[in-house]
Amino acid sequence: MIWHRSGAAHGRMTCMQVARVLQACLDGEADEVTARRVASHVEDCRRCGLETAVYREIKDSLARQEVPDEIVLVRLRDFGSALLMSSGPPEACDEAAGLGGGK
Repeated sequence: MIWHRSGAAHGRMTCMQVARVLQACLDGEADEVTARRVASHVEDCRRCGLETAVYREIKDSLARQEVPDEIVLVRLRDFGSALLMSSGPPEACDEAAGLGGGK
């Protein structure tokens, strides 16, 4: 995926925009347009796709009343920290979270 600051103007969401609404989408609380835009981004973006899988694993574990796998928790913490520290393109978050470069 090629990252553009003006991506939202073209109907594409940035990683930061997805991060802000991802949990609501997974919980079925987002409107249909937002959910479709997030799903489209997650399909194209390796990093956000991985984080979506992490959130789903946590949600499934909580539903089963089990403790999520420690690796999942570490990845979630790293991802959150990377988002807080990054003000640049998604690749900066990828490096901070130990995911390597883009897609």
